Amino acid sequence: MSKDRLFLLKPGFEDPAQPGRFFVCPHCNAIEGLLASFPGLATQIEVHRLSFARPRAEIVELLGEQHQSLPILVFDQTRPVPDDADVANGWRFIDSSQRILRYLADRYTFPHVHQ
Repeated sequence: MSKDRLFLLKPGFEDPAQPGRFFVCPHCNAIEGLLASFPGLATQIEVHRLSFARPRAEIVELLGEQHQSLPILVFDQTRPVPDDADVANGWRFIDSSQRILRYLADRYTFPHVHQ
């Protein structure tokens, strides 16, 4: 892997438990807004948009079934990885949208989220 990989839910998904409605993930959507606002910076990472339905095979293959909640950022392990990263199947990752946004600002010079 040559880049950090960011996994998000595809916007506009359906939830079988609530038929006839379309949704966005509020945690993924905050990150989507940042990516859309700064498309040049977004090219520095791999972005994967996954379906709402589980199992989410692409992320299960990397981290296992217990880590399917999105968003998740899986680190390019050829570069320094933050100390607070979790580990599954030998991969380091973070799965908090706020932590992902902070990491993108720190590593890739995206703007910081104002508090």
